[in-house]
Amino acid sequence: MNKIIATAVFSWLAFSVAGPLQAAEITIKAGHTNVTGSIQDKGLQKLRELLEEKTNGKATIEIFPNGQIGDESQLVEGALLGTVDMAMTSNSLLSNFVKDLRVLDMPFMFENVAALSKALEGPAKGMMQNAATASGFQLIGSYSSGIRHLMTKKDINSISDIANLKIRTMQQPMHVQAFRAYGANPTPLAYSELYGALQSGIVDGAEGATSDYDAQRFYEVAQHFSLVGWLNLTAHIFMSERKFASLPEDVQAALLEAGEESAVWQRQYVIEQEQPLLADLKEKGVTIVEPDTTGFREASKDLYDKFLESDSQRALFEALNK
Repeated sequence: MNKIIATAVFSWLAFSVAGPLQAAEITIKAGHTNVTGSIQDKGLQKLRELLEEKTNGKATIEIFPNGQIGDESQLVEGALLGTVDMAMTSNSLLSNFVKDLRVLDMPFMFENVAALSKALEGPAKGMMQNAATASGFQLIGSYSSGIRHLMTKKDINSISDIANLKIRTMQQPMHVQAFRAYGANPTPLAYSELYGALQSGIVDGAEGATSDYDAQRFYEVAQHFSLVGWLNLTAHIFMSERKFASLPEDVQAALLEAGEESAVWQRQYVIEQEQPLLADLKEKGVTIVEPDTTGFREASKDLYDKFLESDSQRALFEALNK
């Protein structure tokens, strides 16, 4: 009995001593607008895991999904103001603040996620960080948000089929202009409003990635999914430069390493998820078509001249396409 009591006391003491030592000294609060378990959220979970490993538990990340601490615009502004430690938003939103990043939203620029991943690991990476720094941000990593297609209430087999349809787009000028060029009636809406807008007929359809179409159950209110592949969307993890600089140097280094490694992992994860998701959607009754994209591609060409406005944007464009 004495031996059992002694063992129990020893175990309690060991736990009491080890507990505080294992607790993170630094907790970085990170917000995003995607659902828990989404491809973007999985990337952040990997980032947290790697950061904890590289700092031996000194630093961790507390993740707030589903827009719990703000929509994408609020997250970007919060990061700049210092009310948000870390954020992950679509490139489309961040490029409203870091103009050079709008290059990544050019239609039909990357044929697949593998091509995007290769481009992001090349010389363009440093140019993107320089652009972010000039606007007060520190990029931690660049994830894939998947290739964007069309979800509608009828099949889209060619560009003529979306003529005058109200298509929800992100609140980003280039996206609006793209769908205007395609002959649709682009309707910018907050992401949180999309399900209800599709359900009520406020919009006839939307552009979006396979993962979002599935995770947000948009197939319940728009049962046709056309694989247009008009955009290969990125999502960046970022902090304000001031917040990043306030971290200890060893945590800064670990965070940048973890950011790059988690981004490589996440982009590969997106590639692996695409076909199983499409197969699952078919089982759920979704009509999946592969339309002729010739008209979409032709209509996109003028956007390059219109939205590549500066020498730095054109240089980044060339670096991404090497």
